[in-house]
Amino acid sequence: MQLKHLSTTLAFLAGVCGDLSSYAQEAEVDMSAPWFGATPTKKQYEMNRRGWDTCERCGGSERLGAVLNVGNLTELTAEGIDEIIDAVRGHGMIVIKAQNLTRAQQVELTAKLGETVVLPSSFEGKDPEPNQPAIQRITNFWANDTWKGPTTFGGYWHQDGQFWLAPKHNILSILHAQKVPPEGGETGFADLRAARASLSKPLLERSESVSIHASVRKIKDFNNGKEEDYAKFPDAVHGLLAEHSLDGGPMLYLGSPHMTVHGLDSQEVGRTHLEMLFRHSTSPSYTYFHSWDVGDVIIWDNTQTLHHAMPYNNDGSHKREFYRTQTRFMTASEQGNDEL
Repeated sequence: MQLKHLSTTLAFLAGVCGDLSSYAQEAEVDMSAPWFGATPTKKQYEMNRRGWDTCERCGGSERLGAVLNVGNLTELTAEGIDEIIDAVRGHGMIVIKAQNLTRAQQVELTAKLGETVVLPSSFEGKDPEPNQPAIQRITNFWANDTWKGPTTFGGYWHQDGQFWLAPKHNILSILHAQKVPPEGGETGFADLRAARASLSKPLLERSESVSIHASVRKIKDFNNGKEEDYAKFPDAVHGLLAEHSLDGGPMLYLGSPHMTVHGLDSQEVGRTHLEMLFRHSTSPSYTYFHSWDVGDVIIWDNTQTLHHAMPYNNDGSHKREFYRTQTRFMTASEQGNDEL
């Protein structure tokens, strides 16, 4: 009887220790501002801020929006590539000013940063860039120069790539502005490392065993996708509590509001919990709104940020002409594997 009692006690303690392991690991990481668990970058950078009196939309993020000066991106060195990867990892989202890339040059830059991602054309708003399948046209005019009419692409808080199975969801996005409207049209970002660092203990404990299930069929921007393209992507599952693939820092992983949520009493209860985490993560303390200049290149890490395309006066009188590419960065374990 004593042995049976001892084994039961040990099993109970093992379960408790397992539940507490994530909190113990988190306690060992410096979760304070401004890094919120990210390993600090090798260099220090100025932050892209316009001031409270001049920004139309203002956020109070301490980490997002570092400005890099790596010269002309068409002449990027190996050191420049390493600096970009380190800065995006540490800051989540970076800004490189005064560039003028052709579509081919942007695709070449994208390939230097990792494995170029090409999505099916039916996922890309049926507005392909001629001869450049890796380019997504984020613009209010078609490739034939006619106005698209009102558009809402990306007009909600979300991560890109949540429909990929891990580790293929480790996606960087590169967005380049060629023409910008006179006002509005910012791109908002939210810091999922900072949001995790400040999450209360009750919400942290409630999120421990919860996961999102992502289907390409439920991604709002992919509503017009073809069935044969949908079939290429099995549903992906990601825990709400995640660690960054490059430095192990804790973060939230929320996907988008269209995800189904498992691990709580019901999917409706799970959706309510996910909505609560979205509200927390997109509060002013964690957000940055990028006000665009022609020539801007911004690069963000989708695993540690949410983003949101903000509205502007899209009546066809002004062009908003952006080009997006995506690349998949290698995880720390992949970088250490000589076969890869």
